[in-house]
Amino acid sequence: MKTIFFDLDDTLYFRCDAFFQAFEEFFDKTEFPLDEYISIQKKANDRCRIRGDEVFYQSQRGEITMDQMYVYRFQNGFADCNIQITEQQALDFHSLYKQKLYSLKLNDDIVKMLDYSKSHFDRIGIITNGPGTHQRNKIKNLGLEKWLDPDLIIVSGEHKVDKPDLEIFKIAQKLSGKNPEELVFVGDNFNNDIIPAKKLGWHTVWIDLYNENLPDAEYRVENVSQIINTFNHFI
Repeated sequence: MKTIFFDLDDTLYFRCDAFFQAFEEFFDKTEFPLDEYISIQKKANDRCRIRGDEVFYQSQRGEITMDQMYVYRFQNGFADCNIQITEQQALDFHSLYKQKLYSLKLNDDIVKMLDYSKSHFDRIGIITNGPGTHQRNKIKNLGLEKWLDPDLIIVSGEHKVDKPDLEIFKIAQKLSGKNPEELVFVGDNFNNDIIPAKKLGWHTVWIDLYNENLPDAEYRVENVSQIINTFNHFI
């Protein structure tokens, strides 16, 4: 039986759900044209995600503080949507967003996928980028410990190496005790998740959330509900 690793963010839960909840609570809906509200909300989520990615590795290397990363992420992400906020408002939004993150629950498709994985794979792990405490709080609050093998929870902040560095996948492989062809990785980020896993000879399933449809994905799905069908190739 193979061992399967999952990414965490936007794979086992979706950050946009927490972002939309925070957005609705933080901003007055009447400030936006009614017919454009949903599109503005979605664009803001995408832009804040992209802006956060621009400085994520700087924050992980200690070149900027986490608060500086949050200010950059939300102040610039919202500015890209013509929404102006102060540095303090960016930090306040982050606090609200984190609160919403920690209150999210697994959706039914994720639960079905994890139940299927538990019965069809040898072991289940996670490889995720981020600070150790923050990522482990998400795992705990989502109730993921029910399915995961504790020694296969790999958080970049605890190992001082981030995806897409091959080293973090090598750490996971060593802890799993498996050969590369016995490992499967499921993730949403093609560059961070799929490319490095493939380089090491792992099987991969890419969740293409943004319809990028890039080449060389071993298995590509557009949403979580399609993933179980791909698992039939590995068992």
